[in-house]
Amino acid sequence: MVKIGITLLTVLIAFQSYGQEKKWTLQECIDYGVAQSLTMERQLLNNKIDNAYLRDARLDLLPNISGSSSLEYSFGRSIGADNTYVDSRILANNYRVGANLNLFSGFTAINTLRYRKVSKLRGLQDSEKTANDIAVNIMQAFYDLAYAEGLIEISQEQLENARLQLKRMERQHELGIKPKSDLFDIQAQLAESEYNLIANQNKKATALVTLKQAMNYNPDEELDIEVSSLSSNIPETHDLSIAEIYGKAKEDLPEVSAAEYTFRAARLNWYITKGQLFPSFGASGTLNTYYYDSQENSFHSQIKNNLGKSFGFSVSIPIFGGLSRHSTVSRSKYQMQDAEFAYQETLQSVYKEIELAVLDLKAAAQEYDMAIKKQNFSQLSYEANQKKYEQGLVTIIDLNTSDNNLRQAKLDVLKAKLTYGIKKRMVDFYRGAPLQAKIKY
Repeated sequence: MVKIGITLLTVLIAFQSYGQEKKWTLQECIDYGVAQSLTMERQLLNNKIDNAYLRDARLDLLPNISGSSSLEYSFGRSIGADNTYVDSRILANNYRVGANLNLFSGFTAINTLRYRKVSKLRGLQDSEKTANDIAVNIMQAFYDLAYAEGLIEISQEQLENARLQLKRMERQHELGIKPKSDLFDIQAQLAESEYNLIANQNKKATALVTLKQAMNYNPDEELDIEVSSLSSNIPETHDLSIAEIYGKAKEDLPEVSAAEYTFRAARLNWYITKGQLFPSFGASGTLNTYYYDSQENSFHSQIKNNLGKSFGFSVSIPIFGGLSRHSTVSRSKYQMQDAEFAYQETLQSVYKEIELAVLDLKAAAQEYDMAIKKQNFSQLSYEANQKKYEQGLVTIIDLNTSDNNLRQAKLDVLKAKLTYGIKKRMVDFYRGAPLQAKIKY
């Protein structure tokens, strides 16, 4: 038992350590956030509602069958067969089965079924768009957190460098090589480095809260992201065709399909309202019978002999109803036209988004190249000024300026690299690469 207890304790510690050391990749954060999103849950419920409406539309094409039965018990004095008063008790049963079938009503039933099918497809596309919106928010929060961690790393490097310089300056001041004013400047530089580190740590805390909220993640649990996967993307110049990307996005993007389905649904709704202006035809049939316990015939023979049948057709012609039907048709027509304009606006918006995404990607790649060159020259400038300062050829202000320039150059490289990463992911998305795992409906 002791060995078993030790084994279980070891396994528990291992799982706990794994949970603490787990680093979340961008894709894992996106998939988790989409799965845990309450907005996504509500959209999936709307899809179930659309399925229920579609089922009802299919069933409306079938005949409407109903049955009824009544039981009547009467007693008291009545006139008998010999024309005298007698005491009687009569138990009567009545049975009826009827069916109604809509033969024609301006094709409203068929168009309603088509409308519900289109509404279901639109709901599925809305689900995809909702998932994409959640993914984009998580991706932006992930990159903000990665940028904050990069800021902390650069700040820690600058702080460590300032501490080394302070130790060197204190030694040189004790030997009388450097004046006390230089010592004060280094101390100020160290304080600034400490301030930047604290400020960047606060930025990371804020970015972490934002990411957890976007993922609907438990705020009390640890969340550590994997940044190395983002750093592996080396920015490069791309030769992209906006027309080709737009053609692919026009077929794949859920917001485009949803807008198209909205227009088709509005057009079918217009057909439905127009159908209400036409006459409607229907057919009906009934079977009815009854049973009296006062008769000598058996229950079966009475049910059979008293069986009645009927069959008929009906027509309903709308003549005048205050022109409300015509007003409904006019409104549905305007709604259809509005949906068509909204679809065209969606296409224009998607084209603008793709155009800006491609331009931003190219700009991010160019900015990264310039930032790398700036960082390399800033590093050389700092090393040169550091040697000149030790030789007394430049002041401490010149050295601090070179240090700040180097730090800013590193920040520019970090920002350009992460900006390129998020822009590249968006361009790939427009080209057909999904942002999140396949949704299970």
